[in-house]
Amino acid sequence: MKRGSYIAAGVAAFFVCLVALVPAQQLARRLPAGVELGGVDGTIWSGTARSLALDGNALGGLQWSCRPWRLLILEWSCAVTLNPQGGEVAGDLSGDFGQEIVGEDIRGRLPISAFEGIATPRGWTGDLELDVTKIRLDGSRPTAASGTLLLRALRPPGAGSQALGDFELVVGEGTVGSESLNGRLRDLGGPLHVRGSIELDPSGRYLLTGDAAPGPGAGPAIFDTLRFLGPPDRQGRRPFTIEGTL
Repeated sequence: MKRGSYIAAGVAAFFVCLVALVPAQQLARRLPAGVELGGVDGTIWSGTARSLALDGNALGGLQWSCRPWRLLILEWSCAVTLNPQGGEVAGDLSGDFGQEIVGEDIRGRLPISAFEGIATPRGWTGDLELDVTKIRLDGSRPTAASGTLLLRALRPPGAGSQALGDFELVVGEGTVGSESLNGRLRDLGGPLHVRGSIELDPSGRYLLTGDAAPGPGAGPAIFDTLRFLGPPDRQGRRPFTIEGTL
């Protein structure tokens, strides 16, 4: 290796080490609007935060351990663990300092109340189990994903409400060549039978179609809710369509 190459490598190593020692408080001060870290300790490449909040909603404690040498190829990569009350989710996040973020091997369990008012309606309870092999985000919008999400003991709000059962969403099973993100939804047993498919196109528009029917042990509330979907077919199933934009 020529002398100039040694000097360049030394300068790059010094720069990486210098960045790795920047206090984590600097990160907390430069987060996007709506994202807040509290009780921050450590450096931007290895630290903890007592709390992470999104639009005022507390999500739990956060730990991260990054790989500073990825800076040499103008990328960042971190192992991240989120600790909401009653759960834990861990995985690897990486990016190139643009809008795109890639998550890999994201696994864990957390109550859906952690996302109340963000991604789930208020008052609903249940546990979300994640086994996501890979997900690619453009800003806050998923553009590609593969993995499984399990929703356990889903229960609507209200005293004495009946649990609806367990449900599974498998993503990444779309049509070959399609630019849309696709998934398959089904129940895993319980008083509410559901099967359907979901599609998210590049513009952020989503479409959920399927059918629902009462299962064993379904109470009056479930029958009353299903009546809003219209008359059942010969198998007792009622079709539904839900669409919107992220």
